[in-house]
Amino acid sequence: MKPRFLFCVVGVGAGNTTRNLAILRELQSIGDCEILIAAQGNARKLLSQHYKTIGLHDISYSTSGKFSPLSVIKSNLGFPYRFWQNMKASERIMRDFKPDLVVADSDFYCLRPARRLGLKLAAINNSALIVEFIRTDGTLPSNCRFSYNVIERSDYWLQRRYPQRVLCPDAGIGIPLPKKFVPIPPMVRPDIIPLTEPGDEIVVLTSGSGLDVDTIDLTKLKNQKIRMLGTRLTKVPDGAQFVGFTLDVMEHMRRAKVLVIQGGFSSLSEALKLRVPTIIIPIANHAEQWVNGRVVEKLGLGRCARDASHAGDEVMRIIENYDHYWKTAQAIDAPTDGHIVAARNLWEWAHAKTLD
Repeated sequence: MKPRFLFCVVGVGAGNTTRNLAILRELQSIGDCEILIAAQGNARKLLSQHYKTIGLHDISYSTSGKFSPLSVIKSNLGFPYRFWQNMKASERIMRDFKPDLVVADSDFYCLRPARRLGLKLAAINNSALIVEFIRTDGTLPSNCRFSYNVIERSDYWLQRRYPQRVLCPDAGIGIPLPKKFVPIPPMVRPDIIPLTEPGDEIVVLTSGSGLDVDTIDLTKLKNQKIRMLGTRLTKVPDGAQFVGFTLDVMEHMRRAKVLVIQGGFSSLSEALKLRVPTIIIPIANHAEQWVNGRVVEKLGLGRCARDASHAGDEVMRIIENYDHYWKTAQAIDAPTDGHIVAARNLWEWAHAKTLD
């Protein structure tokens, strides 16, 4: 009998969507299987174009365009009720579909129902690496403490408590984790390929969440060609080209001389695969994105803008010493086949008698 996979995906941004598309395609290449998606936000919109998808109620970090303790609290005053609705919806879906494996990608509504129904439960989540990196590193900006304590540490607690296995994408942190956490390489869509020659444009890829984009300032790049993917930026020179949201990003990324991204893990993973000098602009107050910025600099892939208003300055620093940054980026040989590793693990776990 062909295995049944239920993927429960949070879609505040678009990163979870792209990595799940890569995993799902790889699962289907392994063998015949049934796939059902339960998702919200951008994940629901994009995954429904390819797979049978059941929509959950949307819950956002913020509706103000800012990520801060106040904006998170104000945007989620109805969170307890929405959480209850999505948890009940997840349980109904599981009872009807009877999956061989539930896969939670940053979704926590499905965790308790899956365990209560005695289903095998795996997760895709790197909160363990974020928390352990910060504990080991010993530094954290004061503005990121709310995100770290309320979101990352809570998420880590949930991952330790509920899933039997956790796939933990690692872009180079390399910190030992508890046994149930399975480190895997970053997951990148198959159509993303390394660049062997630099392009002639500054390619900007912003988050699907739209958080903190209004502070990204590239106005100093008046003599540069600029191409924007994702949310439109307002602080750009005249003539900057706006593309918007698309899953066919390689057509645009192949033009990159410098890649400018926010600090999401999926964008970082694609930058690693491209091997092009990269500026990372972490969303303000966001602990995970702050860590990802540290990783970019640790790997030598590029620079981290400590403030979005200085993004243009950071791009100019790379351009002024471009040969060094290009050669360093080209020398990076980090594996980016995490979607293949993830799919093989999930296939094996779906056929296992138990994961406990």
